[in-house]
Amino acid sequence: MAETIVFLGVARIQDQAVLATCYEKNVLNEEKKAYETALAAALDRAKTAYPGWRDRASCESGILYTFADPQALCLLAVGIRDADYPERVAVQLLRELADKARNSQGDEVLLEAKSGSLSKPLRKLMTDMMRTYNDAGAHDKTTEVREKVDQLKGIMQDNVKKILETHVTLESLEDSSSSMSSQANKFLKQSVDLRRQIQFRNLKIKALFGTCVAAVILYIAMPFIN
Repeated sequence: MAETIVFLGVARIQDQAVLATCYEKNVLNEEKKAYETALAAALDRAKTAYPGWRDRASCESGILYTFADPQALCLLAVGIRDADYPERVAVQLLRELADKARNSQGDEVLLEAKSGSLSKPLRKLMTDMMRTYNDAGAHDKTTEVREKVDQLKGIMQDNVKKILETHVTLESLEDSSSSMSSQANKFLKQSVDLRRQIQFRNLKIKALFGTCVAAVILYIAMPFIN
Protein backbone atom coordinates (compact mmCIF):
# COMPACT_ATOMS: atom_id res chain seq x y z
CA MET A 1 0.00 0.00 0.00
CA ALA A 2 1.43 3.40 -1.04
CA GLU A 3 2.12 5.90 1.74
CA THR A 4 0.18 9.16 1.79
CA ILE A 5 3.11 11.42 2.77
CA VAL A 6 5.64 11.23 -0.06
CA PHE A 7 8.05 14.06 0.56
CA LEU A 8 9.29 16.50 3.19
CA GLY A 9 11.66 19.35 2.49
CA VAL A 10 13.39 22.27 4.19
CA ALA A 11 14.59 25.17 2.03
CA ARG A 12 16.06 28.60 2.76
CA ILE A 13 13.92 31.39 1.35
CA GLN A 14 16.64 33.99 0.84
CA ASP A 15 18.74 32.06 -1.70
CA GLN A 16 16.23 29.26 -2.48
CA ALA A 17 18.71 26.62 -1.30
CA VAL A 18 17.06 23.25 -0.56
CA LEU A 19 18.78 22.26 2.69
CA ALA A 20 17.11 18.90 3.36
CA THR A 21 14.79 16.46 1.60
CA CYS A 22 13.25 13.17 2.63
CA TYR A 23 11.23 10.82 0.39
CA GLU A 24 9.02 7.85 1.09
CA LYS A 25 11.06 4.73 0.38
CA ASN A 26 8.86 3.50 -2.50
CA VAL A 27 8.66 6.85 -4.27
CA LEU A 28 9.14 6.81 -8.05
CA ASN A 29 11.66 9.00 -9.84
CA GLU A 30 8.82 10.72 -11.69
CA GLU A 31 7.24 11.64 -8.36
CA LYS A 32 10.53 13.00 -7.04
CA LYS A 33 10.97 15.17 -10.09
CA ALA A 34 7.37 16.43 -9.84
CA TYR A 35 7.74 17.49 -6.19
CA GLU A 36 11.17 19.02 -6.77
CA THR A 37 9.76 21.11 -9.61
CA ALA A 38 6.76 22.13 -7.47
CA LEU A 39 9.08 23.13 -4.60
CA ALA A 40 11.25 25.24 -6.92
CA ALA A 41 8.12 27.06 -8.13
CA ALA A 42 6.93 27.57 -4.52
CA LEU A 43 10.33 29.03 -3.56
CA ASP A 44 10.04 31.45 -6.45
CA ARG A 45 6.61 32.56 -5.18
CA ALA A 46 7.95 32.83 -1.63
CA LYS A 47 10.57 35.50 -2.36
CA THR A 48 8.54 38.04 -0.40
CA ALA A 49 7.13 35.51 2.09
CA TYR A 50 6.27 36.66 5.60
CA PRO A 51 6.11 34.54 8.81
CA GLY A 52 3.30 32.03 8.50
CA TRP A 53 3.02 32.45 4.71
CA ARG A 54 1.57 29.31 3.15
CA ASP A 55 0.94 27.95 -0.32
CA ARG A 56 -0.78 24.99 -1.96
CA ALA A 57 0.07 23.70 -5.42
CA SER A 58 -1.07 20.69 -7.43
CA CYS A 59 1.43 18.60 -9.34
CA GLU A 60 1.28 15.38 -11.33
CA SER A 61 1.91 13.27 -8.23
CA GLY A 62 -0.38 15.00 -5.76
CA ILE A 63 -0.36 18.19 -3.68
CA LEU A 64 2.56 20.23 -2.34
CA TYR A 65 1.91 22.33 0.76
CA THR A 66 4.49 24.92 1.79
CA PHE A 67 4.80 27.07 4.92
CA ALA A 68 7.19 29.87 6.00
CA ASP A 69 8.56 29.49 9.53
CA PRO A 70 8.00 32.18 12.22
CA GLN A 71 11.24 33.95 11.19
CA ALA A 72 10.50 33.69 7.45
CA LEU A 73 13.95 32.10 7.22
CA CYS A 74 12.96 28.69 5.91
CA LEU A 75 10.20 27.30 3.73
CA LEU A 76 8.92 23.90 4.85
CA ALA A 77 7.30 21.61 2.28
CA VAL A 78 5.26 18.42 2.32
CA GLY A 79 4.24 16.36 -0.71
CA ILE A 80 1.01 14.38 -0.35
CA ARG A 81 -0.45 11.83 -2.75
CA ASP A 82 -4.02 12.06 -1.42
CA ALA A 83 -5.80 15.19 -2.67
CA ASP A 84 -8.35 14.82 0.17
CA TYR A 85 -5.72 15.02 2.90
CA PRO A 86 -6.89 17.76 5.35
CA GLU A 87 -5.00 20.99 4.76
CA ARG A 88 -5.08 21.89 8.48
CA VAL A 89 -3.22 18.67 9.29
CA ALA A 90 -0.66 19.37 6.56
CA VAL A 91 -0.08 22.87 7.95
CA GLN A 92 0.24 21.47 11.48
CA LEU A 93 2.86 19.02 10.19
CA LEU A 94 4.82 21.90 8.63
CA ARG A 95 4.60 24.01 11.80
CA GLU A 96 5.95 21.11 13.82
CA LEU A 97 8.69 20.46 11.27
CA ALA A 98 9.70 24.14 11.42
CA ASP A 99 9.98 24.03 15.23
CA LYS A 100 11.89 20.75 15.31
CA ALA A 101 14.30 21.75 12.53
CA ARG A 102 15.10 25.03 14.26
CA ASN A 103 15.46 23.42 17.71
CA SER A 104 17.71 20.64 16.42
CA GLN A 105 19.92 22.73 14.13
CA GLY A 106 19.69 26.33 15.32
CA ASP A 107 19.27 29.54 13.33
CA GLU A 108 22.98 29.88 12.60
CA VAL A 109 23.18 26.47 10.90
CA LEU A 110 20.00 27.12 8.93
CA LEU A 111 21.45 30.45 7.77
CA GLU A 112 24.81 29.04 6.69
CA ALA A 113 24.09 25.44 5.61
CA LYS A 114 24.72 24.45 1.99
CA SER A 115 22.18 22.79 -0.28
CA GLY A 116 21.50 19.20 0.76
CA SER A 117 23.79 19.38 3.81
CA LEU A 118 20.98 18.87 6.33
CA SER A 119 19.32 15.87 4.66
CA LYS A 120 21.27 13.41 6.80
CA PRO A 121 20.99 15.29 10.17
CA LEU A 122 17.24 15.73 9.69
CA ARG A 123 16.47 12.35 8.05
CA LYS A 124 15.29 10.51 11.18
CA LEU A 125 13.25 13.50 12.33
CA MET A 126 11.53 13.82 8.95
CA THR A 127 11.02 10.06 8.57
CA ASP A 128 9.35 9.88 11.97
CA MET A 129 7.10 12.80 11.12
CA MET A 130 6.09 11.26 7.77
CA ARG A 131 5.14 8.07 9.60
CA THR A 132 3.28 9.97 12.33
CA TYR A 133 1.25 12.11 9.94
CA ASN A 134 0.62 9.41 7.33
CA ASP A 135 -2.77 8.55 8.88
CA ALA A 136 -4.52 11.92 8.60
CA GLY A 137 -7.76 10.62 10.10
CA ALA A 138 -6.19 9.47 13.36
CA HIS A 139 -4.01 12.55 13.60
CA ASP A 140 -6.91 14.85 12.85
CA LYS A 141 -8.85 13.28 15.73
CA THR A 142 -5.90 14.02 18.01
CA THR A 143 -5.90 17.59 16.76
CA GLU A 144 -9.63 17.87 17.36
CA VAL A 145 -9.26 16.54 20.91
CA ARG A 146 -6.44 19.01 21.60
CA GLU A 147 -8.55 21.88 20.28
CA LYS A 148 -11.47 20.82 22.50
CA VAL A 149 -9.15 20.58 25.51
CA ASP A 150 -7.74 24.04 24.77
CA GLN A 151 -11.28 25.38 24.35
CA LEU A 152 -12.33 23.80 27.66
CA LYS A 153 -9.27 25.28 29.36
CA GLY A 154 -10.22 28.68 28.00
CA ILE A 155 -13.78 28.34 29.32
CA MET A 156 -12.49 27.25 32.74
CA GLN A 157 -10.09 30.19 32.87
CA ASP A 158 -12.93 32.57 31.99
CA ASN A 159 -15.10 31.03 34.71
CA VAL A 160 -12.34 31.34 37.30
CA LYS A 161 -11.80 34.96 36.25
CA LYS A 162 -15.52 35.69 36.63
CA ILE A 163 -15.57 34.01 40.05
CA LEU A 164 -12.60 36.09 41.17
CA GLU A 165 -14.24 39.25 39.83
CA THR A 166 -17.48 38.32 41.64
CA HIS A 167 -15.49 37.70 44.84
CA VAL A 168 -13.88 41.14 44.53
CA THR A 169 -17.32 42.68 43.90
CA LEU A 170 -18.75 40.94 46.98
CA GLU A 171 -15.84 42.16 49.08
CA SER A 172 -16.44 45.69 47.79
CA LEU A 173 -20.15 45.38 48.67
CA GLU A 174 -19.27 44.07 52.12
CA ASP A 175 -16.88 46.99 52.67
CA SER A 176 -19.51 49.46 51.45
CA SER A 177 -22.14 47.83 53.67
CA SER A 178 -19.84 47.98 56.70
CA SER A 179 -19.05 51.62 55.98
CA MET A 180 -22.73 52.50 55.59
CA SER A 181 -23.59 50.62 58.80
CA SER A 182 -20.86 52.50 60.68
CA GLN A 183 -22.08 55.82 59.31
CA ALA A 184 -25.68 54.92 60.22
CA ASN A 185 -24.65 54.06 63.79
CA LYS A 186 -22.71 57.30 64.05
CA PHE A 187 -25.70 59.27 62.73
CA LEU A 188 -28.03 57.51 65.17
CA LYS A 189 -25.72 58.31 68.09
CA GLN A 190 -25.49 61.93 66.99
CA SER A 191 -29.31 62.05 66.71
CA VAL A 192 -29.74 60.67 70.24
CA ASP A 193 -27.20 63.16 71.61
CA LEU A 194 -28.89 66.00 69.77
CA ARG A 195 -32.33 64.96 71.06
CA ARG A 196 -30.99 64.87 74.63
CA GLN A 197 -29.48 68.33 74.18
CA ILE A 198 -32.79 69.67 72.87
CA GLN A 199 -34.69 68.02 75.75
CA PHE A 200 -32.24 69.50 78.27
CA ARG A 201 -32.53 72.94 76.68
CA ASN A 202 -36.34 72.70 76.72
CA LEU A 203 -36.20 71.68 80.37
CA LYS A 204 -34.03 74.68 81.18
CA ILE A 205 -36.43 76.98 79.29
CA LYS A 206 -39.42 75.52 81.17
CA ALA A 207 -37.62 75.90 84.49
CA LEU A 208 -36.68 79.49 83.66
CA PHE A 209 -40.24 80.23 82.52
CA GLY A 210 -41.64 78.67 85.71
CA THR A 211 -39.27 80.74 87.83
CA CYS A 212 -40.32 83.92 86.01
CA VAL A 213 -44.04 83.11 86.47
CA ALA A 214 -43.51 82.42 90.17
CA ALA A 215 -41.61 85.71 90.54
CA VAL A 216 -44.39 87.67 88.85
CA ILE A 217 -47.05 86.01 90.99
CA LEU A 218 -45.00 86.69 94.09
CA TYR A 219 -44.50 90.31 93.05
CA ILE A 220 -48.24 90.80 92.50
CA ALA A 221 -49.15 89.08 95.77
CA MET A 222 -46.69 91.01 97.94
CA PRO A 223 -49.02 94.05 98.64
CA PHE A 224 -51.82 91.78 99.72
CA ILE A 225 -49.53 89.82 101.97
CA ASN A 226 -48.35 93.01 103.68
